[in-house]
Amino acid sequence: MKKGTKRDRRRQYAIRRNLRKVSCVVLLVLLFLAFIGIWRQESAGTQEFSGFASTQKTDGQQENSGEDFSLDMVPAYSGRAYADINGDVPFFTKEEMTEEAFHEYWPLDELGRCTGAYACVGPETLPTQERGDISSVKPTGWNTNRYSDIDGEMLFNRCHLIGHLLTGQDANERNLITGTRYMNVEGMLPFEESVVTYVEGTGHHVMYRVRPYFDGGNLVCAGVLMEARSVEDPRVQFCAFCYNVQPGFEIDYATGNNRRAQQSD
Repeated sequence: MKKGTKRDRRRQYAIRRNLRKVSCVVLLVLLFLAFIGIWRQESAGTQEFSGFASTQKTDGQQENSGEDFSLDMVPAYSGRAYADINGDVPFFTKEEMTEEAFHEYWPLDELGRCTGAYACVGPETLPTQERGDISSVKPTGWNTNRYSDIDGEMLFNRCHLIGHLLTGQDANERNLITGTRYMNVEGMLPFEESVVTYVEGTGHHVMYRVRPYFDGGNLVCAGVLMEARSVEDPRVQFCAFCYNVQPGFEIDYATGNNRRAQQSD
């Protein structure tokens, strides 16, 4: 009887010991699962924040693919309104190419300067009305003077990053910079016209991006990088930096002050 009781006690002890082991294992598993759940939530939050940061970066001047460009790549102005950059190959990535028309204008920076504009130009984006009044917008460095020997007499124009003839934008402060008449007409306009001619003639789409580049805290940009690549075929492609200069004139890019260049003896 005592032997049987002793055996039963050992058996019960073993059962309790096994139950404690099982309980510990279950508890460890539950703790592990809880840890995984918390980690996933934190990870998801981090991914969401990273995505937001990425969006902000895309909206800003230094977009992901644009990090390949800097002002150091631009040769000194030598009498030509623009310089080919990167072998005239734009910095668009394969993921950025789309046939879905859109246009977006990135936020102004902390100094109130434009940072860039980006579009897939197509028949859907072309304007259906004449350009409206844009005189209400005063972009940074807007300190224009009249000179009789400049076409239109105004040294500075309110230059569209993406021209009205491509997306129909008027008084959009995110799309207007202080640019010389020379840059506007001799530099940017021929590229804009080549794109609109192609779109109207084919009904196809063109990826299009224009970004102003400022040296330090200057209020007037040194120029703009213009990129384009047709989507459905390879007929349109360029990557050019248009100089924000006016031959025969001096510009203080920090303030926008300007004057005729002094004649050397």
